[in-house]
Amino acid sequence: MTFVLSFSEKMLAFLICIVAVHQVLSAEIVDVHNAFRRAVQPSASDMLIMVSRAFNSNSECGSTSCCHVSHCQKGYHLGENLFYSSSLKSWTDVIGAWHSEVERYNYPIGSTNGKSIGHYTQVIWNSSYKVGCGATLCPDNIYYYGCHYYRAGNFRRWVPYTAGPPCESCPNNCVDKLCNNPCPYIDHYINCPILKNTTGCSNELVKAWCPASCTCTTEIIPIG
Repeated sequence: MTFVLSFSEKMLAFLICIVAVHQVLSAEIVDVHNAFRRAVQPSASDMLIMVSRAFNSNSECGSTSCCHVSHCQKGYHLGENLFYSSSLKSWTDVIGAWHSEVERYNYPIGSTNGKSIGHYTQVIWNSSYKVGCGATLCPDNIYYYGCHYYRAGNFRRWVPYTAGPPCESCPNNCVDKLCNNPCPYIDHYINCPILKNTTGCSNELVKAWCPASCTCTTEIIPIG
């Protein structure tokens, strides 16, 4: 006897599976990201270790529940990678697909053939140190995967990390070639490091605009 499941039944089974293995999947997602971040070439002196975080998609960004492969609006502090497939994939496969763009990436120049490298650079962006991912089964049996990253990466005219010996920028805060000292503050302007050096943090406006640059002297500071 053959049983044919309806879409709603397939969706329920898929969600039960996701919930049942959530912790295992979170560990897999983090481990795969960190393995790729640890292995960048040239090596990174300021690559933060990535940890898991559940994001509130309703207030912070788009959701993997809408079944539309479209990115968040610009201006949010979250980065994002999206993937869809006609068959169920492991998170190792999904993240590996994003990372495969490394084949056309040349540090520090960028794409070698003009094709997209943004999925790869988001995976290995040094200051993107929190990741939250989700998957959903959409109509027509399309599996939709998405990861959000805090803080966002892929800033134009910036390289994804500083090349150098692993942990050179965090000698006292290093875990297996990755830094674990993110700055908890956020600069409001991308030129804050310049303002700190030219105007100084004694200036009240610079101090207000650039809390990360003015406060964090040894931590890894995100761009933007």
